[in-house]
Amino acid sequence: MENVIENNPIENQGSESMLMHSLKIGLMTGVAYILVSLSFYVLDIPRDSWIQYLSFLILIGGIIIGTTQFRDKHSGGFLSYGRCLGSGVLISLTVGLVMAVYVYLFFKFFDPGEIAKMVEMAEQGMAEKGLNEQQIDQAMAMSKKMMTPGIMAILNIFFMVFWGTIFSLIISIFLKKDDQSFDSTFNQ
Repeated sequence: MENVIENNPIENQGSESMLMHSLKIGLMTGVAYILVSLSFYVLDIPRDSWIQYLSFLILIGGIIIGTTQFRDKHSGGFLSYGRCLGSGVLISLTVGLVMAVYVYLFFKFFDPGEIAKMVEMAEQGMAEKGLNEQQIDQAMAMSKKMMTPGIMAILNIFFMVFWGTIFSLIISIFLKKDDQSFDSTFNQ
């Protein structure tokens, strides 16, 4: 009987809210992102390298670990699809906010010259694609307006939330666990 009470979602709801849990996991995931980003910087891995996409695994891992922990430790072992999705999006938003602060500080104070390198790489890429000088100049004028620390930080939030939502939509299918017990029909 004691085991049944421990797994009762109503009894466990007060232990930690989804918001607080997601913030905690999002902060940890954001720190992991920062460490990987700094590692790529120190190792001089180009920003257009395929290995940069491996950083998506950090976000996916954070969503899986955070949602699974919340389901198993704070929600009585059950979590609907919608709440799984909500957990993943909250984690992604937190990661986005952490990364926005990091991106702003990095490009504004730590290495402002990195933006110039990114602009130069973009210009070279356009030239390699065969764009003429006028097309490159027009594209670069727009790129230079968008490549400021503040705008890059804001875009980072949207980027993380967008991809986190996409990943959460898929992950939630596998992590959801509905309470099918007789008692759950009366506790809704």
